[in-house]
Amino acid sequence: MDNGIIEITFHGRGGQTAITASQLLAQLAYEESFKDAIAIPIIGAERRGAPIQAFTKLSRNKTIKTYDSVTDPDYMLIFDPSLLDIPRILESIKSGVTLLINTKNPIDTCEFPENTKIFIVDATGICIKLGFMHSSGPILNIPMLGAFGQLSGFYNLDTMKKVIYSEFGEAKGKKNLEVAVEAYNNVKEVEFE
Repeated sequence: MDNGIIEITFHGRGGQTAITASQLLAQLAYEESFKDAIAIPIIGAERRGAPIQAFTKLSRNKTIKTYDSVTDPDYMLIFDPSLLDIPRILESIKSGVTLLINTKNPIDTCEFPENTKIFIVDATGICIKLGFMHSSGPILNIPMLGAFGQLSGFYNLDTMKKVIYSEFGEAKGKKNLEVAVEAYNNVKEVEFE
């Protein structure tokens, strides 16, 4: 964020809606009067269950002129904790980054740089509990964005409601918002031991 641009990476598996989350985050930023926001999906030989990556860049006061991938993120959203077993992803976690991990399990903080902030939310559990599923499993974008709004302070639930209802309509929007609220209220910071 040294250059005034906030960089976020999304790590998920094909079908977990990480790319959609990246795009929705850009919309949320615009609603909160960020000057610029871009979503950068990495779409290749994506197949359901394969590791995928997406990026969002946000700026409160300047136009974003770079459209390349993010290599030193300020925030990382990890949709599947098993992705942390992939050396390329684990090694991309640098000192000073804030992580949001979808898990109900404790996190071993010794794997991460000391200056890392780690937050967890059981997005999968929330989706299962509230029936927020599609044919291949939980729809993780909305609970992850709900939790991210709480920990980052970039947007609130009113902004989420506006974007969700605009994107999905009122009927589907109600369920989406219910999931967002649950995640927003249940994200927890992990203390380093």
